[in-house]
Amino acid sequence: MLPDTIQQLEFDGVLALLRRYAGSPLGEAKLLALLPAADEAEPVERLRLAAEGREYLRVSRGIARGTAGQGIEAAPAGALPLDFSGFTDPAEVFGKLGVEGTILEIPEVVQLLRLAERATDVRRALLAAQSRFPHLAREADRVADFHFLLQEFHGKILPSGELDDHASPELRRIRREIEKQRAVILSSLREFLRSQSEESLSREEIITIRGDRFVVPVRAQKKGQVRGVVHGSSSSGQTMYVEPLETIELNNELVRLREEETQEIHRILREMTARLRQRLLELSEAAEAIGVLDLAFACGRYALDYDCVIPSFNPARLVLRDVRHPLLEALFRKKGGAVVPFSLTLEDGNHVLVISGPNTGGKTVALKTVGLLALMAKAGLPVPAAEAEFPFFDRILADIGDYQSIQESLSTFSAHLVNIAAMLDSATPDSLILLDELGSATDPEEAGALGVAIVDRFRSAGAFTIASTHHLALKAYAMNTPGVRSANMGFDEQTLAPTYRLEIGRPGKSSGLAIAQRLGLPREVLERARQAMSVAHQEVERFLVRLREEEAAATRLRLEAEEKSAALEQREKEWNETVQKREAQRAAEWERQLEALWHSVEERAEEKLREISARAAKASRLREPKKEAAQVASLLRQEAKEDLRTTLLSHWGGGGESAPRPADAAPRPEPQVGDTVRLQSFGKQGVVRSKSGNWLEVEVGHLRTKVPADDVAEIMAAPRLAGGKSLAPGRISVHVERVAEGSLSEINVIGETADEARRRVDKFLDNAFLAQMARVRVVHGSGKGILRQALAEMFADHPHVEKFFPAPQAEGGAGATIVELKV
Repeated sequence: MLPDTIQQLEFDGVLALLRRYAGSPLGEAKLLALLPAADEAEPVERLRLAAEGREYLRVSRGIARGTAGQGIEAAPAGALPLDFSGFTDPAEVFGKLGVEGTILEIPEVVQLLRLAERATDVRRALLAAQSRFPHLAREADRVADFHFLLQEFHGKILPSGELDDHASPELRRIRREIEKQRAVILSSLREFLRSQSEESLSREEIITIRGDRFVVPVRAQKKGQVRGVVHGSSSSGQTMYVEPLETIELNNELVRLREEETQEIHRILREMTARLRQRLLELSEAAEAIGVLDLAFACGRYALDYDCVIPSFNPARLVLRDVRHPLLEALFRKKGGAVVPFSLTLEDGNHVLVISGPNTGGKTVALKTVGLLALMAKAGLPVPAAEAEFPFFDRILADIGDYQSIQESLSTFSAHLVNIAAMLDSATPDSLILLDELGSATDPEEAGALGVAIVDRFRSAGAFTIASTHHLALKAYAMNTPGVRSANMGFDEQTLAPTYRLEIGRPGKSSGLAIAQRLGLPREVLERARQAMSVAHQEVERFLVRLREEEAAATRLRLEAEEKSAALEQREKEWNETVQKREAQRAAEWERQLEALWHSVEERAEEKLREISARAAKASRLREPKKEAAQVASLLRQEAKEDLRTTLLSHWGGGGESAPRPADAAPRPEPQVGDTVRLQSFGKQGVVRSKSGNWLEVEVGHLRTKVPADDVAEIMAAPRLAGGKSLAPGRISVHVERVAEGSLSEINVIGETADEARRRVDKFLDNAFLAQMARVRVVHGSGKGILRQALAEMFADHPHVEKFFPAPQAEGGAGATIVELKV
């Protein structure tokens, strides 16, 4: 990544922002050393750690709130709060420890012991949550087990930073001797002071220390009365500090004991240093792991605070939803404001986006936001967005800002061209190109042509490219070139102020005069500027305004259509639930009837068995008892079958009893094969298919059944002549159409005339009604609507139709009609 690009996009500012969330110098050092990675594996692993750190913080914060005042033991296992603030940077101590022969001071030993102790606590907490946070646990497992090391050093160093008496038996002995010697010296000096009290050698009887030796204060004018060694005087010179002759040897012994103490402390520290030097690599690894974990939790805290997501990588897509510039958001938070987010998608070969719109409208911020978030993703940092998916760019090349250089004799325009030329040479299909105000600072016509050529070169290279411009040539290029999308930063025509919203799909007007008006330029200057504008330019500006208004209207219509579609889907869902409930009730009723039928058959079977038993005695006197029993069993089977058939047909057809025939009614002719008849038990019409004696085989819908001839309530076809004679066979033709499989729920009449369609649909509705279909679909196509209108008129008066309505979009929309039948 070019250093200039990192500087232009203010990546260092993001690191400074995240630094606030680091808990220790170890985490800060890791954070400030971050750079966009060249290999995808490194940031992906860092993002996994950040994701788990964010989730761990979310869970542990809930635990901390739920266990306030209950102690750490009350918290659920696996999410104990972690604190990295106690860690210090041990780099200097590690350097000293790496030099053979050096001895650490007590504070340095304490620093390393605290590192080992706190790192062990972090390791223990994260390994306990390994099942939920595997990546954090794997990093924590880099910390060695320092339990025995800490146990070895336990109790040897006091909180004050001094070695405890128990650091070694020798040190304990020496310090006891020192205490005894101090007591002897103090006793001797007190005795000396009492003996000299009458001489008034001192203003007060006190014992003090000068140069590690115990002394007594003596008036300067009486120092000659005391035999001993003077070790100094007061600031006024009126008091001398004298070591009496009696205590000189005692003090010498104390000094000797203190030298022994110092030597023993030196020996102990040498042993401690050697012990720590043996674990130097493990301690260094622990510090490294703590730095990585502190960085992960810093990213997690930042993600929670700024509503960030963990970005993902996809070589074919650049998807950003509700993204915000992190530094701009931090600034607005201080002022109590909020950043306007924006979204964009570049995929399916559309890798170029040209943004136009008003000055101060946010075009440059949009470019910087995309570039900065891409850098953050490559560095393994969460990004402030609702969704973020990037290709893993090999290069992020930006031309943003003013490159004017007096030293190198470069104007603004030429400086931009030098930079763009370098970008053209290094761009690849895996690069992200950011071009701000392309073609500025020169003749508009030439700049527009040059801008088109530059963007098209990057498009041909396959690079993801985002450019901002005011030139009409680039706007037209974006609207007419495959693979290039157009966008604009919104502008409110009423308030003459930008909305800072990125709108994809159409170019925007620069609104320079409107912004000049809002900023207070004189009216006569603005009028003169409008008069100087070309007619073509004014037409383009009006076209863009009209395009914006039409897009807004289309958006309203789309939202209304979506609301209506949602309402229809809800109605369909409710209808399906009603149908399912009704079918469940019918099934339950059928089961109840079958149960009753079964009990009835059992009772009649028992009755027939008793009858058979009664006849058996009689049959024993007959010559053919077996034949008699067979006839009775056959009759029993026939009656059971008839009961079952009646129940099934009653449930399936919903038929009922027909009205009784009047006593004086004319004799009814016998039904013949081919007649259409209405059955009493079924309540529906059927066609007689065969006749055997007094039994008829009748086809009702898909069902064929045998019924006695007296079950026929009415003959609907085969008219008779006077006197009961049938018409000649050649005079009557009965045509029976076989219903195609699956056609009871749907019929297609596309391409037929209105009369043909009405005839077929009428028969279709009859068959569906006989088959108890509650809902059918009639496919007639859209076309000019002639078939739809003709069928609608028929449905409105049809006796079987309960209601009808256009099919939902998923079932054909305006090209089909849903018909609900009166079943």
